[in-house]
Amino acid sequence: MTGLSLDNALVALGAEAPQQGEGLSWFVQQHWPTLVVVGALVVVTILLLSFLARFLRLTVNMFLDIPLPMTANLNDYTPPSGEIVSFPSRDGHLLRGMFVERPAGAPDRGTIVFCHEFASDMLSVGRYATPLVEAGYTVFTFDFRGHGQSSMPPHYEPRHWPSHHDVNDLRSAIAYVKTRCPIGQSGVGVFGVSRGGAVATIAAALSPAVRCLVLDGAFSTDYSIEELMRRWAEIFVARVGSATHPDFVYRFCRAMTLFYVELKCRCRYPSMRRALAALAQVPALFISGERDTYVRPEQTRTLCKLKPGKKELWICPDAKHNQAVAADPQTYAEKITSFFDHHLPAPAPAGQSLPAVTDPALPSPRETLPGRRPARTD
Repeated sequence: MTGLSLDNALVALGAEAPQQGEGLSWFVQQHWPTLVVVGALVVVTILLLSFLARFLRLTVNMFLDIPLPMTANLNDYTPPSGEIVSFPSRDGHLLRGMFVERPAGAPDRGTIVFCHEFASDMLSVGRYATPLVEAGYTVFTFDFRGHGQSSMPPHYEPRHWPSHHDVNDLRSAIAYVKTRCPIGQSGVGVFGVSRGGAVATIAAALSPAVRCLVLDGAFSTDYSIEELMRRWAEIFVARVGSATHPDFVYRFCRAMTLFYVELKCRCRYPSMRRALAALAQVPALFISGERDTYVRPEQTRTLCKLKPGKKELWICPDAKHNQAVAADPQTYAEKITSFFDHHLPAPAPAGQSLPAVTDPALPSPRETLPGRRPARTD
């Protein structure tokens, strides 16, 4: 059919014949550069979304399912004895703790709150803090929720990542210690191992009663997630290597991962890295193992550099994760004892007034954690 007969046919059907220069072919000829750009953007967007979907599936699985190395030889210590107590957490769940008192006749050097690692319990204080008790410190240790003898909320599953529930448990423990021990303005020291160290850092940013920190194998969730993505992306996602993607890709995937798992797990996972900025007045001792492949010494060095104010760093030769105490027990005991001796003020002598630390015993559970949205309390 000729062009003229086609126009006549369109007129007969009541439609207007296209004017000269109009039609699809004319549009393509006039706008092909724009169409090429749009098409390329669509293809790139589809590829990017496909990549992100695969990458986010990897990171969510890492966060929720991949088991992390446990502390070896958990029976290489003598469990301590002491007064077993119960106290409520900020949301009313019952927690169990224990006061490990200094030897009879020893001078009172102060009070230290111990935070155990994931999948352990309050008795592990005997592995790490026995030298502190022998030096004259009263050590309060407790079970985080879902560990040991503490209660397990029905919707909660403890993970190796520190949650806002764990932070609230520690703050409740500090508040309880204040009702039992005459700490006054001397405050308390906090000693945390691995996840317990991360919890201790975040709680210290919210608790004026904390005067100093010892952090053995502590890690920041956001830093660790990005590090794991870089380390394992090439294994789980074909042709995806850490060297070929800029930092913002990993930061974006980490943010999306945390957003998803916080909704799924109904809790928040605050950042230790962000909390460090508020600890200029709180001295900290960072401990790491030279052979730690989970919380690598590079992360410990980075966290130490990020913390303003007084700080110390000890990388124990030949030690793995949480194993500095076993690799070099003498140096470990000397490091933690001298640190608390130097930075935790001794309580006032008997008969002198003890001004109260202005830290509310039960602060609002909706208080915003460092660098995170207000925490849910259900």
